Amino acid sequence: MATLLAIIRPGGRTQRCDARCYDARKGSDCDCVCSGVNHAAGRDVAMILTRQQVQAWIAAAREADPDIDHIEIGLEAQAIPLF
Repeated sequence: MATLLAIIRPGGRTQRCDARCYDARKGSDCDCVCSGVNHAAGRDVAMILTRQQVQAWIAAAREADPDIDHIEIGLEAQAIPLF
């Protein structure tokens, strides 16, 4: 399960976007860091959407909680594949 983005808040509370989101069934609830953008999109589409919007998601998370401890962007979501 690839984690595309993880926001670690004080106390170890983590909000992430991973397969529970992008492989979810349409119509189910989403409470992950992507705010539903990747929900049920499938892994490949979610990678593209994350690359396009990750900085906006990070900015929104920092605005909501300026005390964020750590942010992790999945390696697959950081780079555009060469082939």
